[in-house]
Amino acid sequence: MIDEIDLVARERPQAPPYSLAAKAAVRRRLTGPGRPPVRPRPYALLMGGAALLAGAGVVAVAATGPGRPAPPTRAGEVVVTLPKLSAMSAEEVLGRAARAVTDLSPRDDQFVKVGSQTMYEASIVGENEKESRYLYRTKRTIWLSADGTRDGALKIEHLEPRAYPGWPIPPEAYREKGTEWLGLPACDKVSDTAYTMLQKLPSDPEKMRSHLYARPHGDLPSDAGAWTAVGDLLRETYVPAPQRAALFKAAATIPGVTVSEDVEDAAGRTGIGVGRVSRGVREEIIFDPATYELLGERGVVVDAREARAPVGSLVASTAQLEVTVDDAAPEVKDPHGGCL
Repeated sequence: MIDEIDLVARERPQAPPYSLAAKAAVRRRLTGPGRPPVRPRPYALLMGGAALLAGAGVVAVAATGPGRPAPPTRAGEVVVTLPKLSAMSAEEVLGRAARAVTDLSPRDDQFVKVGSQTMYEASIVGENEKESRYLYRTKRTIWLSADGTRDGALKIEHLEPRAYPGWPIPPEAYREKGTEWLGLPACDKVSDTAYTMLQKLPSDPEKMRSHLYARPHGDLPSDAGAWTAVGDLLRETYVPAPQRAALFKAAATIPGVTVSEDVEDAAGRTGIGVGRVSRGVREEIIFDPATYELLGERGVVVDAREARAPVGSLVASTAQLEVTVDDAAPEVKDPHGGCL
């Protein structure tokens, strides 16, 4: 079913699609009294889908630091100046012997509970068409029915906003305060991110890659759509060990993707960053190197003109902190929320 948020997304095909939880949160903001329209930039990376490739240029990830000059570049290259990064090819990733070992086994009548912290860009366009930007921050806890047939819940704790690099924080950024709850009702069709559905995904990397390309992508190019699917399947869900190992390896083979070691999430943990460039920002999904679990996501500016922020600025940073099993989800009376 196409709703109003999907219609808006069609006008900005370069942006990743919103997840169902993100749609619920956006719809609540859009219908709330006295609030200006807020256009969050889901990054992969937010909830929503992961980043899309912005252009056909080569991306060179350089291990640079204080006192070390950036290497020379060839025409068409973009250098990401980040500490402790070493690029790996898809072949090197596929050759790694690491094994996903962490396992949960929720029953059909239980819930997957995911806790995370997020920071993403938000933009506000006022009545005078003047744009403001800031970084909005939250703690999120979501309860998802393991088999997709039971109502879930989403708890959002609003944190102090931060300035988007080079921009003042607008007054509107402080309007979201405290804690809010959203009910996430189950609908007739079971979500493809329910645990029982994720269990059925291929555990072979090549077959997983085919699955990523076969998913509906709307108007997105096939490579961009496959990359978006990676984040959609990982974010605020629990993917079983064999499937997430295959997902990691399949993601590394998508054209335009580069892989880097020692990438830091919002909690300070380091993992393997799998990323692409979108609208001047290198947006990365960060995997645990031993288990292939999602650690978090981040976005770093690589093109100041397109991102409208200094190169090297951190404009998105998340951490998935807790993935457990609960016997029940909190009851939420709030009618706002989308189907799971």
